Amino acid sequence: MGSSGSSLHAKTFAVDNRRVFVGSFNFDPRSARLNTELGFLIESPALARELATAFAERIPGRAYRVTLGERKHLNWLDLQDGETVVQTTEPGGSRWKRSMVALLGLAPIEWLL
Repeated sequence: MGSSGSSLHAKTFAVDNRRVFVGSFNFDPRSARLNTELGFLIESPALARELATAFAERIPGRAYRVTLGERKHLNWLDLQDGETVVQTTEPGGSRWKRSMVALLGLAPIEWLL
């Protein structure tokens, strides 16, 4: 079985320590109009608190924090042994993928975002 280069991922967050959202839905007009995406809103204060704790304490050591750097370029902040390492190119992204993203960025599709 081959790989399409895509990945399965979910948007997951807690709201007001009372509710949890888990889904594939992107909060933009393109997802609302064109994609068949979905999400679950779960009313569970215990789950919401656990999720908030995980994002505050465990996730930062396992995920990149993306910020806007100089001249509005993206930076990926990586927490390594308590120190923040700034990467200016997407971690794990090949030169080919970065070139394709740059090329697609020239396409006049802003209205879809």
